[in-house]
Amino acid sequence: MKAIAACLAFTIISALTKAQNLVPNPGFELSLKPVKSVYAGNIDWASPWFPAGKGSPDLIKNGEVPYGEQDAADGNQYAGIILYDRDNSEFREYLEVKLVRALKPSEEVCLRLKVSAADRCRYFTDALGFSLTTDSLINNTWSTIRREPEMRTRKFEALSDTSESWQQIELTYTAKGGERFLTIGNFRNDASTGLQTNFKESYLKLAYIYIDDIFLGPCKPEVPGELQPIVEQLPGGAEVLPASKLHVPNIVTPNGDGFNDVFYIYGLPRYSRLTIFNQSNKKVYYSNNYRNDWDGSGLDSGNYRYELALPDGNIISGPVDVVRRKH
Repeated sequence: MKAIAACLAFTIISALTKAQNLVPNPGFELSLKPVKSVYAGNIDWASPWFPAGKGSPDLIKNGEVPYGEQDAADGNQYAGIILYDRDNSEFREYLEVKLVRALKPSEEVCLRLKVSAADRCRYFTDALGFSLTTDSLINNTWSTIRREPEMRTRKFEALSDTSESWQQIELTYTAKGGERFLTIGNFRNDASTGLQTNFKESYLKLAYIYIDDIFLGPCKPEVPGELQPIVEQLPGGAEVLPASKLHVPNIVTPNGDGFNDVFYIYGLPRYSRLTIFNQSNKKVYYSNNYRNDWDGSGLDSGNYRYELALPDGNIISGPVDVVRRKH
């Protein structure tokens, strides 16, 4: 019961950021397993992201990049999908994720993300769409999901920047109400997919796009002080920091279900130092540049304490429980 209550508390707290991002794991930094192979696919390792068809979007890390050279816009990982494949008619790859909460009727939200085109592929396209639906679009085919997406990139503006910089896309949407899933990909058939040719020597007959730093939330930042301290009434003892700062969980449940599998700190700045202590105040984990990847490896279920040293000199500490699945 304690684990369930803590999980509930963390879910609600993580939704109360200053500019609330409804997309969990927005930069694909949180992964269940180490990313090793360039062509592995495995986007489902970046839980709770998953492929919405048989196509296998890539979870990519710096230095292991398919179809070109690119570093993440922020952090060490990002995603990649095929929007068009000349040799495989109607072949598509789609990224999908369940939002933190459903959209409200008439709620205006902004979608922002960074993209970059792969320079070793032959084609560029403007056919990047974003679908917001009440139910998942997951299916068991390799083909195009035939629907009109709620948002899409501008027609005739092919995503063709192959430099190591990232192109930012910004779109707005007024919700009908109940939308809970975001799906990203090419929703046009081959005949309707506008293409441009990459004039570099490119042997891969693909239009392939890298994606990072996805935000879906309020178009205007909330005014500081507007958030009410309702989370103080929640069970579980999760630490509540001001809306402009971090949201730190108080539980790690490394059971592979995609929830709290790692100690994921929302709003974590780079070069933060994390130390974990056991009940005897012995150091059992340390990172001088924590990347939201500690899963309690090598530790038994029990009560521990974290100490997070931020780059600005502030130090935050509190309890964290490791709860393993019982066999």
